[in-house]
Amino acid sequence: MNKKGSLELSIQAIIIIVIAFVVLGLGLGFVKNTFKDITSTTGEVQAKIKEQILEDLRTSGKKLSISSQLQLERGSEVVDNVGVVNTGLSSEYFGVSFEFIKKQNPDGTAGPEGSANDPQEIVFFYSSLVDKQLAPTQGDVIPVTISAKNSAAGNYLYKVDVWQCPFTGGSQLEPGANCKVYDTRSFFVRVS
Repeated sequence: MNKKGSLELSIQAIIIIVIAFVVLGLGLGFVKNTFKDITSTTGEVQAKIKEQILEDLRTSGKKLSISSQLQLERGSEVVDNVGVVNTGLSSEYFGVSFEFIKKQNPDGTAGPEGSANDPQEIVFFYSSLVDKQLAPTQGDVIPVTISAKNSAAGNYLYKVDVWQCPFTGGSQLEPGANCKVYDTRSFFVRVS
C-alpha cells in the first residue's frame, strides 16, 4: 500500500512540474511578445512625431522646430526632437547647442540669469558635432534627451542654436569652427 501511495505522489509531482514549466513558458512568451509590441509601437510613435515636426517645418516656412515648453518631474527625463530644414541652395551640415538663459524659482522669485550662472539642474544629452548633412529643402530631426536632477525645481528658460557649416565632404565640425548660427529659438523646461 505504501509503494502505491508514493508512486501516485511522484506522478502528481511530475504532472505539477510539467504544468509549471508550460505556464512559465507561456508567461515568458507573453512577456517577450509584449516587449516586442512596445518596441515597435515606440518606433512608430517616434516616426509619427518626426513626420509631424517635418510637416510643420514644411508648412510654416520655419527653419527650426522645438517644443515651446517641456514638463518634467524631478529626477526624470524626456526625449525631444529638434527639427531642422535646409532652406539654402546647397548641401550643408547642421547641429545644435543649448544655452541657459534664466530661471524662475517655484515661489516666483527670479533665479540666476546668464549662461555663466547656469545652476546645471537640467542636463541636455545630444551630439555636440555639426554632422547632420541635409540637402537643399531636406529636413530631419536631431534627438535630445533632457533630464532634470533631483535638485531641480521651477521654470527654466533655455535657447537652442542650430549651427550651419558648409559641406566639406564628410568632416564633422564643432559649433563655431567655420560654422554660423542658422536659427535660434527659446523654450521653457518646467520642473515640478
